[in-house]
Amino acid sequence: MAEKGRSSLTLKAIRGDLSGFIVWWEASRRRPFAPDLLREPDIHAWRLYRQRDQSAATSTLNRALNSLRAYLTWAQQTGLIASNPALEITPLPTTAPAPKSIAPAAIDALLRAVQSERIERVRLRDEALLALLVHTGLRAQETCDLQLRDLDLDGMTLTVRRGKGGRTRRVMLNTDVVVVLRRYLKQLRCRTGLPALGSEAEREPLLVRFDQTSPGQPMRPGMNQRLVQRVVAQRAREAAERLRADAANLSSLERTTELYHLARQLDDATPHTLRHSLARRMLESGADLAIVQRTLGHSTIATTGMYVIPSDDDLRAAVEQATP
Repeated sequence: MAEKGRSSLTLKAIRGDLSGFIVWWEASRRRPFAPDLLREPDIHAWRLYRQRDQSAATSTLNRALNSLRAYLTWAQQTGLIASNPALEITPLPTTAPAPKSIAPAAIDALLRAVQSERIERVRLRDEALLALLVHTGLRAQETCDLQLRDLDLDGMTLTVRRGKGGRTRRVMLNTDVVVVLRRYLKQLRCRTGLPALGSEAEREPLLVRFDQTSPGQPMRPGMNQRLVQRVVAQRAREAAERLRADAANLSSLERTTELYHLARQLDDATPHTLRHSLARRMLESGADLAIVQRTLGHSTIATTGMYVIPSDDDLRAAVEQATP
C-alpha cells in the first residue's frame, strides 16, 4: 500500500485497523489469515461485531472499512487476490438518525391492549394484523397484499409476493404469530375451512375489513394502508393510555418514569416503527445483518446497516449508565 503523503498518525491508524481485522478474522474463523480467503460476508460480520460488541463510532468504523478496502485494492492490483470483496460495501451514513423503534416492553403493552377489545371479530382481526406487523416486519402494503394462499402455518412461513421493487421473499413465522393466525382463520376468516388449493377463494386477501356503510357492518376481504395505519394508531393510543393510568398509581418514581417513557414511544407508533422494532430486536438478539436483510426484504445490506446506528434511547441509556 502506498504510504506517500500520509502522516505518521494516519499510518498508525491504518495499521491498527488492519491488524485489528486480522486478529478478529483469525479468532472467528480459527485459521491463519490470508487475503485470498476473504469473502464479503466476513466483512459484514466484522462490521457488525465492531458496531454491536465494541460500540465503535460510525466515523471510526468507516475509517477502518476504508483502510481494509484500500488494502484489498492493493492486494488485487498486486495479484494477491482475484477480486476485492469490500468493493460493494458502502460506508455507514454518518448524519442520518437511527430509525425510530419501540422497546420490547412497549410492544408487549400494544399486544395486550387489543385483548381488551369487546367485539370478538374486531379483536381477532386486529390481533392477526398486529402479530404480522410485530413478528414479521412486513410493510403496511405487504400486509394488505397477503393472500390466503401465502400462509403456510404448518411450515411456519409466509410468502410476500409483491414486496418493494416487486421482489418476492419468504418470511419465517414464530410460534406466537402462528397461534394468533390459526385462531383468526378458524374463528373468523375461514370458519367453514380453508379454501381449496388453486381456487379463486385462495387468492383472496388474508385480512378483512368491516363495511361500516352497510347494515350489520358485514366482513369484506381486504384492508388498505390507511386502515392498517388507523388500527395501529388506535391500539397504540389505547396501550399508551393504559400505561399512563398505571403510572399514576405507582409509588416508585423510577417505574413511573419508565412507564411514561414507554407511553411516549407508543404515541408515535406506526406500522413502520413496528418494522424497525423487529429489526432492532433481531440484531440485539445476535442475528446477522444478512438474516435481517432477508427478513425485511431490503435490496442491499447497506440499508439494513442503518438499524445498528445508536438510537436516542441507546444514547440515553449510555448516559444513565455512565452516571457516577
